Parts: sequence; C-alpha cells; structure tokens
Amino acid sequence: MSIDSFYEGLLAKLTKNGKILNISKHLLSLKTNEERVLYIHDVINENSSFPKVPEVHKSQNVSMYYRNLGNDCFQTSKHSKAWQYYNLALLHTPIKTEQYALALSNRSAVFFSMKMYKECIKDIDTIFSLVYPSRLKEKLLKRKSMCKEAIDEEIEFDFTGEGTEELLTMKDATDPRYQCASSKLQVVFNEVMGRHVVARDDIGVGEVLAQEYPYLVLLEKSQYLCCCNYCLSRDLNLFPCDKCCFALYCSEECKDKALKEYHGIECRLMPLLVHMEFTDLELLALRTTIRARTDHSDWTSFFKTIEEAEANANSEYRGHVKINDKWIFNSKYYPSIHTLASNIEKRSISDIFHKSVRAAVFLQVLTHETDFMKSDNDEELENIRKCVAGTLLLHVMTSPTNMHRLCSNMQTKECVVDEVTLASALYAFHSLLNHSCAPNVVRFRKLGSGKMTLPHHTMRDRLSRHAALKSQYKFDCICEACCNNWQTYNLLSPGKIPHILRRHSLGLIGPETIEKLQKRDKIFAYEQFKPLCELAEDLEPYAPCKELATCQEVLKQCLVILEGSVLYGYSQEVEWKAIPPKV
Repeated sequence: MSIDSFYEGLLAKLTKNGKILNISKHLLSLKTNEERVLYIHDVINENSSFPKVPEVHKSQNVSMYYRNLGNDCFQTSKHSKAWQYYNLALLHTPIKTEQYALALSNRSAVFFSMKMYKECIKDIDTIFSLVYPSRLKEKLLKRKSMCKEAIDEEIEFDFTGEGTEELLTMKDATDPRYQCASSKLQVVFNEVMGRHVVARDDIGVGEVLAQEYPYLVLLEKSQYLCCCNYCLSRDLNLFPCDKCCFALYCSEECKDKALKEYHGIECRLMPLLVHMEFTDLELLALRTTIRARTDHSDWTSFFKTIEEAEANANSEYRGHVKINDKWIFNSKYYPSIHTLASNIEKRSISDIFHKSVRAAVFLQVLTHETDFMKSDNDEELENIRKCVAGTLLLHVMTSPTNMHRLCSNMQTKECVVDEVTLASALYAFHSLLNHSCAPNVVRFRKLGSGKMTLPHHTMRDRLSRHAALKSQYKFDCICEACCNNWQTYNLLSPGKIPHILRRHSLGLIGPETIEKLQKRDKIFAYEQFKPLCELAEDLEPYAPCKELATCQEVLKQCLVILEGSVLYGYSQEVEWKAIPPKV
C-alpha cells in the first residue's frame, strides 16, 4: 500500500462517516504545526490503523535469486543490468558470507568484461580478505593477473581537465556572513520579494557566484543501485549497509557518517519508506528532522537551537548562528534550514491535512519502530513528541519550496546526452534566490549592481509555468518574461542584431558546435566556454532573441560536460521492489 492509497482510504472513510467537515474546521483553528500533527495523529488512531514496517531481512535465498538474474544479464552482455543485480545480491546477503563473496566474484567478472580493470582488482582483493570458496581462488588470481597486464598496456587518451577547475571555482572573496557566497552578492529584504539576493557589484557572464555544500542530500530510488547513498559517488565498487537491504556506500567513512547523521534511524524504516512510495519531498522532511536532532548532543540543546532560531526569525539574522561572536548563515547549521519559508499562510486546509497525514505517519514509526524519541523522563518525552511532530510538518512544507534537484548528463547510445536526476538536496543560501522565467544564473546573463540573481524552476509556456509555480512555490511570477509575455525558446524570433555580431554568433553557436557538444567533447567545451561568455554579454542588449537563448543553452551544455556525465548504460535500470519475492 502506498502512502497515497493510505491517505485516500482515510479520506474516503472520514467523508463516508460525515467527519471531514468538523475535522477540517478544527484543523483550521489550530495555530502550531505540532498541534496539527498531533491532532491528525489522533484522528488516524480513531478512524484507521497506521501502516506497519514490512519485515525485510538479509537472505541468502534472495541474494541468490538476484545473482542468478545478474548471471542471465551477463551472459547476454547486458553489463550495466548485471552489475545492478549483483549489487542487489550484495544488499540482500548476510555480510561476509560465501554468498557475499560469490556476488563480488560475479561483479568482478562484469568489470573485467567492461575493461574496468582497477575496479575488477578491487573486488577481487576484497574477496581475498573474506571467507570465500576455495574453488574461486585460481580463477580470481588469473583474472587479477589479466587485469594487471591490461592496465600496463593502457594508453591514456582522455582530457585531463587541466584548467576546468579554474572555470568552476569562485575567485572573489566570500561574504563574511553568507560564507558560501561571493562578496559581489548581497542579501536584502522587501515586503514583495521577501529575502532575496542581488548583485552588490557588476557581475560578468561565467563568474561563479556561490559554492555551497547542502545540509543533506537524498538519493533518488532509481539511483540506489548506482550511487553511494551518502556522497552520491558513482564509485562502482559499492558495498552494502550491514543491516538493511537498501543502502550502498563507496567507503567506510561515508557509511559511518550516514549512520551517525540519519541512517542509524532510517535503517529500520527503509522497507516502509520505499514500499509506501513516499515522495522525495516527504523523505527529505523525515531526514531533515532526524539530522537536525543528531547534529546535537541531546534533546535539550536541540530545543534551545530551535528556540533561538525562532527568536531571530523576524530579524536580519534569520537563519544565522553566532560563531565566535559573529553572525553567519551557513547550510551546515540547522537554523538556516529551520527558518526557510513554509508558506503555511498560503496553503489550503486540504493541503495542510494532506501534509499532516504524512507527518503523522512519520511520527508514528519514529515513536514505535525506532529509539529516536526515547527518554527516561516522561515530561521530556512529551516535549520530544511535540517537537518532532512540529518539525516534521514544518519540513514537509519547506521542502517543496526550497528543495533543489541534483542532475547530471548521461550518455546515450548515439553519444549524445540526456539529463538524469540523481538526488534532492537542501541548500539554505540557494533557497534565497528568487525565481525568474528569464533567469540570469547559472551566470549566463550580465548582472548590473543591484539586480537580483534569478534561477528558474520550470520550463513551460506562460500559463503552465504560472500554474506549476503557484501549486508548488505559492507565488505569482512577475518576472520580465511573464510581464512582457516573452515566447518560449522554440517560438523565439531572431534578434535585430548587427551583421558582424550575427556572423560571429553563428561561428560559436552553429550546428557544428551543437554536434560536438552532443558528443561530450570536453576539450571543445573548455575552449568554447570563455568565448561563449563574451558572446552572451554582447547579445544581452537584444534580449529576448533566438541567438541569446541559444548561446545560453550552449553555455549550459559546456558547463555540464566539464562537470562530467553518467556513462552510457547506467540509465538501464533493473526492476526491484522494497519487498523482495519469496524464494
């Protein structure tokens, strides 16, 4: 049963019994998030039953089932799928057993066939450190020897990336308060736009304006078998959580950090979270609540952090913390996340009810399935329950408005690129950047001093954009593109630009450029980047026009190529479910 099915069943029962109107009225009268969640928790208890966490344990039989599926794929040269099935086999087998060694052995064979010799050797060395079937030894030693020979014969042809780091690194001094941001930016406030970011000085196209680490990241389910669950590394030698069947890691360091920050609590809940198909936004709320507490030594210090953050909420130090007598705003500190906009005042009662049900389910499983809320003191236990209830609903509401998706380019069979979503993340500073349908960041429009820095959240026609922005972000867009009814890219007309500039632009953004970038030519992307930045500035006075929009798109493609892309084949996802087949 999905969380949507659970919600719809509850709503249908309340409606049938004539209770929904009174519940809505009472919910509307409540003033705090904790009151809302605790009330809806009682409603669910009285009218339904909370979902139970399914039992999913390590199993040699399940591991063998997935390993056999991997073998079938390997025999038909479906290497990416075979690799993923072997990762599933590793997830489901008890750690450091014979089945574990067999899954690693099979995975090393995939690496050898894919000419990933270093990865193959790494898996073989891991097997030799375990208890493994003696019959494997000769075969693995031979495979390792062949890998070493192949490595010795390899010739490096790939672009070294020299100079790329310079393009992607912020060169200006950072702001003393907003420490991830360039000193060329300034955070200001007004009644119409709220907190937002403007340029303090003139900013050229291509300048890096902020480098921010997220408070936390949440891996997409589609990437569970391909990425480290903590740092998102696409290291191919992933290894599993010791207890659950859902999290893979690239290193002991990542595993330990995940356990300390959130997975120590989520681990027991993973079967439920995946099986009930909670959205990324909802899962972010749960993880943020857990991480906020584990950032503190005890509940008392967590309560104090929330109290201080809310005391500053209406001051210029909203979201700041005081470090060495200086106020700073930094995503690594929870107050910057706690004070992000929830838009509670703009939400309908049905939306609040919908989100309160999610928060109530999280509260139930945290209380009864984990030791997250344990306390020997009854009074503290009640305070913990209220705090967790309110914090869960707060972040169920802040996530849709402030969450960012992390994407990468992915090679296709034809060597062109498509976009793939890897994860969702919370960035406090980037959440202060207001939307525009004619964005100027990622830094591809020149910003004059005092101009707002504007990303965008959707690429649709004007009416569809407005509906989507109103639904998720709760605002009516009044950017220049909407006020002036600019056309979308496909409908833009060529600009009335000088003949010399037109000829110059054709040389930089013509069909040959597009073709080379589609084939991920890193050297070409590096060489084109600065000339494209200059062209974007030259074309800016003629906005909106086809030439400028094309230049901006080509510039973005150069950036994503330089940042790297997912290899062909890793989009070929295998099907798996939270509750494995009975075998």
